[in-house]
Amino acid sequence: METLENKMRIGILGGGQLAMMMIQMSAKHNINFIVVDPNDNPPASKYAECIKSDYNNKDSLDYLIDNCDVVTIDFENVPSEALKYLENKISVYPGSYAVEICQDRLKEKDIFNKNNIPTTEYHIVNSEEDLSLAIDNLGTDSILKSRKLGYDGKNQILINKHSSKEAWSLSGKVEAILEKKVDFKTEVSIIGVCTKSSKTFFYPLVENFHKDGILNLSIAPYENSELQKLAESYHNKITKELNYTGVLVIEFFLDKLGNLIANEMAPRVHNSGHWTNEGANISQFEAHVMAIADINIKNISIHGNSAMLNIISAMPEDINENSNSYKLYDYGKSERLNRKLGHITVNNNNKKDLIENINRISKSFF
Repeated sequence: METLENKMRIGILGGGQLAMMMIQMSAKHNINFIVVDPNDNPPASKYAECIKSDYNNKDSLDYLIDNCDVVTIDFENVPSEALKYLENKISVYPGSYAVEICQDRLKEKDIFNKNNIPTTEYHIVNSEEDLSLAIDNLGTDSILKSRKLGYDGKNQILINKHSSKEAWSLSGKVEAILEKKVDFKTEVSIIGVCTKSSKTFFYPLVENFHKDGILNLSIAPYENSELQKLAESYHNKITKELNYTGVLVIEFFLDKLGNLIANEMAPRVHNSGHWTNEGANISQFEAHVMAIADINIKNISIHGNSAMLNIISAMPEDINENSNSYKLYDYGKSERLNRKLGHITVNNNNKKDLIENINRISKSFF
């Protein structure tokens, strides 16, 4: 019988659905997981030992140091101080530097610009006066975004709906940036996994559709060989700069002229990659675990066309957990406005049939 001592041991800071799927999709590997999360019964707690604790609790971090070989994260807002503490004693992927960059919109924009990756125009905003001057420069067709904690459309204010005084007050008067809105054709993301031996494997570009600032639908592949090559080159620049190991995702706007405009990035497995569970030979979740555990990845390939439809705020009634036309993932969370409760994935060799199926599912349940 296998003993715990023989197993690779991975700690995960964060016990949400991303941690849950990392554990589920890595079941065939010889790995034991320990999760730290401050919430009661997070999704990952059903599949691994879970410590209820704040992320910067020293006793919990020491427990990971003593009982794990490597530590990772399932969301980017883990305190960087916790990661730095761990790094003194144990391998952490992604590292604290990469996470700090991805926690701050200004630092993200700066690293994109440093590596000649196009972004929209933006200005730093630390006061109402800064905001007023920034609006004078960029115009009212712009968005005020907090530098931190701004994912899923949170902490974002459309300037054309408010005066500078109103917008600054609504923002909570926190450090922010003002971004000029991009006139885009669509949104795409590139998902890459970097191994400890400095190889990077890419999934095809994913086309993403948002609703109220939250990802609603992803369809892969978005077939454009030139854009794929360009997105991969941008990804390689960033991961080299960050000395990165694991999955990193960069989201882009594709503007009306066909240019990729970097929006933001995530130092973790990502919502736009959920389709890989059924749509690829190795899911993004398994690939991330393999990369940080130094398990050899031979190649990544996809199975036809795939789509992912998010379930947000409320679980649909009469949804079939054993459908032949789609795969349902229920995260086991309580219902709450704008909360991601699960997702549906669909696969089809024919893209037209895939989209028809997605439309049929959307009309049936949403």
